[in-house]
Amino acid sequence: MRRQMIVLSVAGCLLIAACGSSSPGLSAARSTSGTAAVATDTSSPDTSNSGTSSPDTSPGTSAASIPDSSASSPSTVDTSTVDTSSLDPSASSSSSVDTSSNSDVSLPHTSMAPPSSVVANPNDATINFGVNKTPQPYDTFLQASLGDVQDYWRKTYPEVYGAPFTNLAGGIWASYPNRQEAIPDGCPKQSSQQYPAQGNAFYCPQGDYIVYDDAMLIPMLTKEFGESAVGVVFAHEFGHAIQKRVGALGPSTPTIYFEQQADCFAGAWTAHVARGESSRLKFGDQDIKAGLSAMVAVKDGTLGKDVFKGDAHGSAFDRVGAFENGFKGGAVACKAMETNPLPLLDLPFSTQQERDTGGNLAYDKILPAVEEALNRFWAAGVTSFSRPTVTTFAHSGPFPTCDGIDQSAFPFNAVYCPKTNAIFLDEGYAKTLYNKYGDFAVGYIISNAWSEAVQTQLGSNLAGEQRLLIDDCLTGAWTKDAIPPADGNLDPTRLYISPGDLDKAVETALLSDAGIGNGKMASAFEKIDNFRAGVIGGITECNNRISGTGS
Repeated sequence: MRRQMIVLSVAGCLLIAACGSSSPGLSAARSTSGTAAVATDTSSPDTSNSGTSSPDTSPGTSAASIPDSSASSPSTVDTSTVDTSSLDPSASSSSSVDTSSNSDVSLPHTSMAPPSSVVANPNDATINFGVNKTPQPYDTFLQASLGDVQDYWRKTYPEVYGAPFTNLAGGIWASYPNRQEAIPDGCPKQSSQQYPAQGNAFYCPQGDYIVYDDAMLIPMLTKEFGESAVGVVFAHEFGHAIQKRVGALGPSTPTIYFEQQADCFAGAWTAHVARGESSRLKFGDQDIKAGLSAMVAVKDGTLGKDVFKGDAHGSAFDRVGAFENGFKGGAVACKAMETNPLPLLDLPFSTQQERDTGGNLAYDKILPAVEEALNRFWAAGVTSFSRPTVTTFAHSGPFPTCDGIDQSAFPFNAVYCPKTNAIFLDEGYAKTLYNKYGDFAVGYIISNAWSEAVQTQLGSNLAGEQRLLIDDCLTGAWTKDAIPPADGNLDPTRLYISPGDLDKAVETALLSDAGIGNGKMASAFEKIDNFRAGVIGGITECNNRISGTGS
């Protein structure tokens, strides 16, 4: 986060008060001059059909109304395959953080999916393992997942693109240091024909084949996130094979557009398995979460670079968004991205000092800066908004007391107490998030509690999972307003987000261990989806989701 402050005058409403009321529940106005804008590529992807051209990818609800405080929606959507060379196994931010305030708090819910259920099938896809390959415990799953991805496209490709799916002409190859047999050389950028995929997995359009690192990458992904995450990576690579067959994205299309669509295809396949449509695999909530974690793990490792140049593959925020788009809308939604790409955020560093720190505030400056920014945003949009107090407590207790809230709710949390209009923050948890992810992870959980204060003061009667998800959407709307202006003319009194901050929120949301459709608790998938909705669509999209008309 960049230390500055915002002065608002807001226009719009948040549907959290009474739906049937003739009054929107609040009113406000916001000047659009000098507001945060998103630097985007406004041109459509190059859809000149070059036939075989494809990038070399080798290397009960009632509501009230919240003012629309976002000035503009990001709009834009890098062109090779999923480059996992910068894999972040801990799915943590690469930003520099001050770790002087170390904590011994162990984060909850960090375990990934258990081994996936594999149904034996004699027609499993064939991988060219080579004679020297060390057998891996995930080999059976790989065969099954690759077979299922192809089953999926044999059925889906004709439905979406009106032509039969053709199998990979060059096959699938395991890459490792002591392999004897040469791997196809359609993509000669690789340094070794025996180990061309070191630290990576890629689809080569010139030879129509897939190569993966069986010595380092896949073992590490499996260890960190479970087998299902590996399935998602291969579904992404098959997505590039689909792009080759369709030929809709031309050679001048930025890499990120290819990557976004391949992430979307991976999400569509994951949903197919999760719906029970696969005869080979069975996925549960933890497998879906593992897929999201895989998207975070293969995010771009360099913060602040132009997403439309070079081989940028996307931030965690953008990659997870594309995956969720496919999960929710299927391959049809992914096809639509060929002419209507998803909005992307291009956040550069504004100063060398910000780049050196990764945009991270010192821990002791986060709470006052975030409090002030939240209060200015919501006080400008919610009539007679009463600022909640924020108090920290030790992770080990004693815990605060609040009528109607069980003491078990306080650890690993920021909790809003309606009776006293107070937010209680577990400081041990906050410091741990800061040390692991960075400043905006702390801002995210404080904002969610603040959003709960907003809902309460607007008289929202939403409850359970839906209420929690609207908190995430409102946090996204506040975040949207903190996007720095595209012209780089920063207001020194504002708090702006920095490159990587959106990823910090995504990584924090992934700590949620609830299942999708839980009813009482919100899953990581749903939390991220609603946070993204607020960031991209602002208060308007949050209102739409409250009324049931959101995307």
